[in-house]
Amino acid sequence: MTDTFVRSTVQVRADAARAFDVFTKGLDSWWTRDHHVLQGTLKEIGCDPYVGGRMWEENAAGETCTWGRVLTWEPPSVFVFSWLIGPDFGVPGPDAQGSRVTVTFTPNDAGTLVELVHDQLDVHGPGWEGLAAGVGSDGGWPLGMRTFAAEVERVPA
Repeated sequence: MTDTFVRSTVQVRADAARAFDVFTKGLDSWWTRDHHVLQGTLKEIGCDPYVGGRMWEENAAGETCTWGRVLTWEPPSVFVFSWLIGPDFGVPGPDAQGSRVTVTFTPNDAGTLVELVHDQLDVHGPGWEGLAAGVGSDGGWPLGMRTFAAEVERVPA
């Protein structure tokens, strides 16, 4: 793999504000439950709704982990965060380099086009290609985006 990014898009039947809220504030409602870095069972996953906020998870034992940082918070159009999880898919260390995930919400006649681009994957160093393959595989961001879209459709505005 030579591309240092992956892209996934989904069309949702909702306005951009609703799509943005479900993606961010509702992260725990659609996140793939077996995608976590802490040991044990994922209890909750979320993001702090402001620039500099954490992308975090908590397991059933009450342990927490910050695995990213909010870089851009511009509802309802753009949400950007750093991805500190490296090729080992483990808990990131304090000096972990972060790739970038940019999510844009573009209104159209059918609702909102939501596009996710996870780029700068090569900053994770040796093994970054495996990380890119994982997040770009059908069970990575594409699955997450489908689950997100289903959650937008499931819960009335």
